[in-house]
Amino acid sequence: MHELDVAVVGAGPVGATVAALAAPAGWRVAVFEAREKPSTDARTLALSYASRELLEEAGAWPDRSATPITSIHVSQRGGPGRALLEAADARLPALGYTVSYPVLEAALAARLAAAGVPIERGAACERIELEPSRATIHLSSGATVTARLLVLADGGANVARIPGLAFEEKDYQQHALVASLECDRPHGGRAYERFTPRGPMALLPVGDRYALVWTAGPNEVADLLALEDAAFLSRLQAAFGDRAGRFTAVGKRASFPLRLKRLNTPIALRTVVVGNAAQSLHPIAGQGLNLGLRDAAMLVALLRGVAPEHLGSAAMLRDYRKSRERDASRGVAFTDALVSAFSDGRKVPTWGRGLAIAALDLVAPARRLLARRMIHGAPAP
Repeated sequence: MHELDVAVVGAGPVGATVAALAAPAGWRVAVFEAREKPSTDARTLALSYASRELLEEAGAWPDRSATPITSIHVSQRGGPGRALLEAADARLPALGYTVSYPVLEAALAARLAAAGVPIERGAACERIELEPSRATIHLSSGATVTARLLVLADGGANVARIPGLAFEEKDYQQHALVASLECDRPHGGRAYERFTPRGPMALLPVGDRYALVWTAGPNEVADLLALEDAAFLSRLQAAFGDRAGRFTAVGKRASFPLRLKRLNTPIALRTVVVGNAAQSLHPIAGQGLNLGLRDAAMLVALLRGVAPEHLGSAAMLRDYRKSRERDASRGVAFTDALVSAFSDGRKVPTWGRGLAIAALDLVAPARRLLARRMIHGAPAP
């Protein structure tokens, strides 16, 4: 039987960051991952400048593979209004960065190996027992692990095993189509967020290409996936316009459904739930992973300050919940409101959305406030 201080279930970016930050504090930490091998998921991650700072602190920032986002162009299809958020508004070299999932995962795995934190792969949870003094995990590998604090960072795979935890869900009736794009002009570090009646579209600079996130109804996305490349590029150009240039090539396309999922509480007996396991957001504004990394940062800040005998105590867990409540609630509300406001003309008419976008562009303090909240989230109470 393994006896640990902190057992982290899930070796994705949030779980691995918790482990990488907690290990130097002297806690006995290990990570348990259901997958046999590192992910082959080639998706692009959008990370804020604050997330870069956190990953640098963890010793896992993949600087050479990150593409800076120095500005964000915001517009809507079929109506007026345009805004430009720039890194200068936040007095930073970049608003954020794009990094591929496998690159970040590899950087975190290398950091954990250097810190002596084991990642046990092919170790899915089969049963979790929670007691006042410890959590016990029974793994598919046959091992049994006890820890004073259990951290679930597994995307919600084991939430049903924890009494009292339940998801609140909202189906957006949308799918996100993702693909890599080539364009006839350099992106210059600019990202684009374009709102359409069927859902938002985003272009993120990645190397010398763009990563596309195009949200629409499931039937429309299925039609877009079935198109030949030339026909797809023509549809994309018509929907997006030529503000980024002419799209010349598209890579492999994929899609996934969009739902809002949030736990009724991120804590249970001897347990903290972080990242997508606690809240899964619409990709609009790219807040999901950044919110999860802020979960990791706050949890480790508490770990560093707690006395050994209070690790995983009810008081520590209540402090965590209180510290994350405002940021998580406002992050969920912000993304959900954007989806509603820009996808349903009955709630906010086109001219009203255009006026809001134009006002954002004209009022510098509003731009700075928005940039600050997107980078750092809502401050703790």
